[in-house]
Amino acid sequence: MTELSPSVFVFCALACEARPLIQARRLKKLPGKEHAFMVYAADEMVLIISGVGKLAMAGAVGYGLGLFPNHRRWPLLINLGIAGHRDYPLGALCLAHKITDSESGRCFFPQLPFATFCPTLPLTTHARSRVDYADDCLYDMEAAGFYEMAVKFSSSELIHVVKVVSDNAENAIANINEALVESWMGERLAAIEQLLIELNRLRQMMPVVEDSPLYRQIAGQFHFSVTSDLRLKALLQRWELVMGGEALAWRDANPRNAKELLVWMENQLESVKFSL
Repeated sequence: MTELSPSVFVFCALACEARPLIQARRLKKLPGKEHAFMVYAADEMVLIISGVGKLAMAGAVGYGLGLFPNHRRWPLLINLGIAGHRDYPLGALCLAHKITDSESGRCFFPQLPFATFCPTLPLTTHARSRVDYADDCLYDMEAAGFYEMAVKFSSSELIHVVKVVSDNAENAIANINEALVESWMGERLAAIEQLLIELNRLRQMMPVVEDSPLYRQIAGQFHFSVTSDLRLKALLQRWELVMGGEALAWRDANPRNAKELLVWMENQLESVKFSL
């Protein structure tokens, strides 16, 4: 099964969030007790159930991409789940356009170079469930961990957090149950599938980084592990999309090794997004 070459990875914290998509896509659970997470796969899609929390979610992303090393170039990486919001109605589908880790303060900015079919909102990831709804944003416990790990494997244009509102100021989090979550997710499957179609179109337009002289130049200068090579390709892809024809003056930074270069590139891209 791990010899598949998937192009789509979906990560859910809870089984009830995942069941409608598992059934619709006829995904099969990978056999064996050695897997760290519940993994389902068929054709081009892999779905992994991480458990609750950003550390569990980050671990699931790394595990899933490592489990399928033959995955397609620039895979679509989706965090699908429920979230709270002060005002939005139960069952509403939303995309996150800014993700904030409440513990570290770090922010991530998914890119949306396509016509969105639902509201886009800021999202804050907390270590525990929030019930005060003080801010006008989505609340969850996984998205920041998902995104921080996912950008090591793909381009930010292909990495998205998709949430269905499960609680708000008028409907307490204590009222959530598995049947409700499955019902909400099932009602939104068509929209989720449309998002995957749009992202796949975008992925097919991505240039091949391995063919660029810059990639060959950098790869020949430093030693990259398999994981760090994936990060390099993702960062070069993002640089081309965000910066266009602007030269990557990496030699001016005088990196001593691959790790220093990757950190420098990430900082350069984050500073550009911050200024926007």
